[in-house]
Order: sequence, then C-alpha cells, then structure tokens
Amino acid sequence: MEVVHKDESTKTFTYHTDAEYLGEVILAEGLVKGAQGDYGLYITEVDGESAVYETDSAYWAFYQGGEYANQSVDQTPINDGDAFSLVYTIG
Repeated sequence: MEVVHKDESTKTFTYHTDAEYLGEVILAEGLVKGAQGDYGLYITEVDGESAVYETDSAYWAFYQGGEYANQSVDQTPINDGDAFSLVYTIG
C-alpha cells in the first residue's frame, strides 16, 4: 500500500495476511480510519492524516494497480503481489 500525503510525500506499507479483503487488513493495522457509507468504507484518515471533504473538498482516492478503483477498500479482494494506493486528493 502506497500512501501519498497532502504534501506529496509518500510512504509504503507492506502487509502479509490471510484476509480476503483489503479493508480488513488496513483497518486492523490502524493505517486507516473511516465510517461505513452507502458504498462501503468511507476513509477519512490515512497514516494519521485526515481529509475533510466538507472543509476543503479533500478525500482519499483509492487506486488498485495504478487505476482508480471502482469499489471501496472493504469490497476489494486481495491476492499476493497486489499493489494499492491511497492518495490525498482535493476534488
């Protein structure tokens, strides 16, 4: 999991797990915080940094294999070698 912060700095996190879905792992590891929404987990904080859409239109964009994901992290199955990104984005 690559995290791109507001200041464009990046951090990479590697996890080894038997979990079926990505959301299980990154929630259990404390990488993200969020709330359940209509479309799954809505991520509000990653690696200690909050994105508040109501304040400055910021949100955490989720990418899988370099492509913008069309599902939430808790609905994304994981396999060995998968690459994901969470990018602080101002919409």
